[in-house]
Amino acid sequence: MKISMESDTRIKIIPESEHEKESLDALWKLVIRCDTDSKVLCPIGSYIPSTDDGANFVIQDQ
Repeated sequence: MKISMESDTRIKIIPESEHEKESLDALWKLVIRCDTDSKVLCPIGSYIPSTDDGANFVIQDQ
């Protein structure tokens, strides 16, 4: 996946394979809900590019 920093308050996640499209769609459906309140991604722990293989987030109610 590619992540584009659109502004200080907005990012864009761009899938680069069919598997990534499916994963992003599943995340979108989990976070964005039309019939109930949407959820938010909150960063947890730390992310140090030289030692971590990815950043972690928890999905919480708004």
